[in-house]
Amino acid sequence: MKPQTLTLWCCVWLSCAAMLTACLDFSAALPPSPSPFPTLPRLPSVTPVTPQPTRSPVTIILGPSATATPTTAQFIGRAATTANMRSGPGTSFPIVTVVPVDTEVLLEGQRANWYIVRLPDGQTGWMSATVLEVAPEIAARVPIATP
Repeated sequence: MKPQTLTLWCCVWLSCAAMLTACLDFSAALPPSPSPFPTLPRLPSVTPVTPQPTRSPVTIILGPSATATPTTAQFIGRAATTANMRSGPGTSFPIVTVVPVDTEVLLEGQRANWYIVRLPDGQTGWMSATVLEVAPEIAARVPIATP
C-alpha cells in the first residue's frame, strides 16, 4: 500500500471513530439520574423568642369622696414551674417547701439572682430568679436583701 493511501485511510478511520464516539455519548442527552440519597429543601432558620409575661393594666377609679391612702409597694411574681423554696439564697440551703407552678409570691427582697418570697399561706423562703416570672419593671424595684 502506498503511504499516501495509508494516510488517507488513517484519516478516514479517525474521522469515523470520532463521529461514532460523538454518537455514542448518549449520557449528555439524557436527564440527570436520580441520587440514591434524598435531598431535602433547606428550611428557614428560626430565631427563638423568649416569651415575656404580659400584665393587663388595672384602672382604679376614685370617687369624689374617696381619699388615696399611702400603701407599701407589693412586688408580685409567679412560679414559672414547680420549684423548691429554700431557707437561704443558694442550692446548698435546705428546702423549706415545694411551690406549685403558677403560684403567686410576694417578692420581699433580692440578692445574687435569688428572691426572698412570701407564699399566700405566709411561709417565707428563697427562690431562684430562674424559676420565677417577674416583670422587668418589678424586678428593678425589688429592694436588695441584707444578709
